Formats: sequence, C-alpha cells, structure tokens
Amino acid sequence: METNVANSVVTHAFCMVTPAIRSRVHFFPSAGTTSGHYPVACELTLFGKGIERRSVRLEGGRLNQPDGIRLEDAFPALENEGSGLCGLEIVFECPQGRINLSSSRLVVEIVSPQFSLSYGAAPFQSTFADTTDGEVAAHASRSLVGVALQDGSATPSLVVVNSTTELLRPEFWHSARDGEAPLQLGTVAPNSVVEFPLDEALCKNAEGRETLWGAAVIEKMWGTSNWGLGGTVCYMLHRDPVSKRPMSVCAL
Repeated sequence: METNVANSVVTHAFCMVTPAIRSRVHFFPSAGTTSGHYPVACELTLFGKGIERRSVRLEGGRLNQPDGIRLEDAFPALENEGSGLCGLEIVFECPQGRINLSSSRLVVEIVSPQFSLSYGAAPFQSTFADTTDGEVAAHASRSLVGVALQDGSATPSLVVVNSTTELLRPEFWHSARDGEAPLQLGTVAPNSVVEFPLDEALCKNAEGRETLWGAAVIEKMWGTSNWGLGGTVCYMLHRDPVSKRPMSVCAL
C-alpha cells in the first residue's frame, strides 16, 4: 500500500491551569529542507478533568515561520473551569499534498510569577490511518524509556495524556531484586491527563547513590506504547519536593 505524505500531523502535550499559572503554546510547522512558505492551519484541542473537550482552528500560519498563542486567548472560558493538568491535541495541516510536516516542533511554556518552564512536546505523527502495515507495527511497538531522579531538590512523576475515548492502564516495568517487575500505576480516564507520583511506586525501594550533591535515587522505567496507540503520550515530570513547582519535563 502506498504511504501518504504526512501533510497532516498530530502531537499531544499537557499544560497547567491555576489562578496563578498560565500556559502558552509555541509552534513551528516545518517540512525539513522545504523552503516555501506554504499556508499551514493549526487545530488546537483542549481536554481534561472538569473541562469540556473543544477545539479552535487557527488559520494564517506559514510553513517555516514560528507562531504561538496564549491558552487563555484560544479558550477564554478556561479560567472559570477546572484547574490542574489539561491535555492538548495539536494538528498541523497543509493543503500542499507533497509536504511532510513530521519534522514540525511544538513547545509548551508554563509560567507564573515564581517560575517559567518550557518543554518540547512529543514528535509529530501522521494523522493518516492508511499507512503501511510495517509503519503501524513499528509505531505500536515503539519503546518508552524514562529516567527518574529523586533527591533533595527533585521528585519525579509520570504524566500520561490520554486523548482517546478508552479507559487506559499504562504498562511500565522497572528493575527489581529478582528481575523485572511491573510498575504499579492506576488508570487514565478518556480525554484526561493523570500525573502518577513515582516516589513510592518506583523510588521507595530502589538502591540509593551517593553523588557530588548528596544522596539520590536514579531509576529507569520502560514500556511500549501499544496500550495507548494513536492518542496517548507520556512525559517524565520533575517537581521541587517542597514548593511542588515543575522543574523539568521530558517526553518518553
């Protein structure tokens, strides 16, 4: 079967919404070495606990030209809804059929009067369903690997973004004294974002290490993406153990 050029691509990310925290989305639609400034539309979908799933379509974008938007400008009613973690689905579309947008990039910026954090979203994937069987198998078996650090200045957690209509149970493993062991995590409801703290599930019984900055636990976790194929992305989040402010985010 012939593979479609990815002139329609999607990625998923998360943001934070509280009375003091705001989020911004910075996007860069790219087609690699293609230099033409073809028009690109961006569809931004917001979802999460206590938030009705809804979308806005942003026209006027151009290939290879950066752009961005404040989340409260895209969704003005957000300030009156639930607070906490929200999910974002971002789709880029270009009417030029031979353009491949899979090299596009998205950065989420989370800001408050006390801190500012920016992170790169997971790579864009084609929205076309009729890819080759080999591509489907490769995506289904994509490895997810994360490294959690816990010390006096950081505590880790796993953030799962579920934009599907299915109830999901993330499947991860870690090293144990007698071999591999499943990581005990809960479920993720449809159209929601869940943060799973890893201080108990992953780091509690792990062997500590002495570093130049003091005692620390560094643990690896791994899994595959087949339990959430097509609409789920995982991120490793580290927070300050006292203030709980986010310090770093990395896509698995």
